[in-house]
Amino acid sequence: MEEKQIHQKNFLSTAEVADMLGVSPATLRKWRATDTGPRFYKFNRSVFYKREDIEAWISEHYRLVEPKN
Repeated sequence: MEEKQIHQKNFLSTAEVADMLGVSPATLRKWRATDTGPRFYKFNRSVFYKREDIEAWISEHYRLVEPKN
């Protein structure tokens, strides 16, 4: 498997993570600045997220809300 394919499967862009979490890219930037969001990686000026880190962050921070019916 090519390195580019591995990179594309394991790493996500800010836009992809924002879409997954239902937040704006600006919210992710704020979370990075305040160290409150998911773990991220920088390469030169680019920011990336590992898929496994996002999944772990979701399981730690999101909760199921049951309907009151």
